[in-house]
Amino acid sequence: MKIVIHQLKENQNMLFEESLRPEDYDLNIGVMRFPQPLRLEAEAWKSDEDLTVRIHIEGEAVFSCSSCLEEFNKLIEKDMTLHYDIKGLDSVTLDSEIREEIILEHPIRILCREDCRGLCPQCGANLNRQTCACSRGSGSTGNKV
Repeated sequence: MKIVIHQLKENQNMLFEESLRPEDYDLNIGVMRFPQPLRLEAEAWKSDEDLTVRIHIEGEAVFSCSSCLEEFNKLIEKDMTLHYDIKGLDSVTLDSEIREEIILEHPIRILCREDCRGLCPQCGANLNRQTCACSRGSGSTGNKV
């Protein structure tokens, strides 16, 4: 997203709406991907030599559960406010800040559901869907003899 400074009038808000294509922002990383464009709404205003941009982004992301590795969808919503010193600038490009904020929204560990039981460490069965025959997967704490 690029804002041309001379298009903004002093102390007046300007509204923007854009569709962010995930591939343009390199957003599909590891266990998070965006199957569809994200919706961006922004409000920008300048005063003296400063530019302030308030942004709201939303869209659906597909995550891989950190415990069972199943994919699931989750709505992502992010609000941010960016400030720039625009002295001597003709325009400001917000792409890298927008990308960073979206990626920072991704939790380090994300679960498909709060009570996800994960995978059996012995046989790899998804314990949310089935009970395995292993002593570890069935919930028993005893060792196989």
